[in-house]
Amino acid sequence: AADDFCPTPVEGGRLLFVSRRAIAGVSCGQGDVYITRRSPASGWADPTHLPCAPAGPNSALDEQGPSLAQGQLYFSRGATGVPGDLFVSTWDDGTFGPALAITALNDAGANDIQPNIRKDGREVVFSSNRGGGQGGQDIWVATRDSVDSPWSSPVNVGTGVNTAASESRPSLSNDALQLLFGRTGGAGSGEGGTGASDIYVSTRSK
Repeated sequence: AADDFCPTPVEGGRLLFVSRRAIAGVSCGQGDVYITRRSPASGWADPTHLPCAPAGPNSALDEQGPSLAQGQLYFSRGATGVPGDLFVSTWDDGTFGPALAITALNDAGANDIQPNIRKDGREVVFSSNRGGGQGGQDIWVATRDSVDSPWSSPVNVGTGVNTAASESRPSLSNDALQLLFGRTGGAGSGEGGTGASDIYVSTRSK
């Protein structure tokens, strides 16, 4: 009956999502990350709440956009009046460990939110209102040579995707050739917009 949002499917029939359900002795704050798994025989398992800070990734703020690849959980953390930042938590010894701010991707004062990591862990897309964009929240991308290599400086994906409206919640398809994202409606929202916000897709060549 609570506010459940940001669903992200991951390999192995698992699903990450964020929930504002209030569970005494369990909940960390506003929106916390949960994980569940679907069995062909018995359906969805009861969601597992990830540990609270400092031991785990959840905090007193809102976590958003969880994404998992190569044993690393990417997500953002923020709140109303608190600009978001990107964090990573590594799977270790059966659970997700402490969240570390990704300084190479975060921009001071900007609202950096909702990361989505490519399945090989070498590319990440996220939404940010940092300078150099088209207006509002834009989609940005960064890459790295391996999961142990540093991230490149984030690059705005350009006017093929970003507009004067706000783009958010980017997600890469399994083959990473399609980028799905949301865009607010109204002036500057681009062709095909039908409401307060819409879903768009952009396709790139191999």
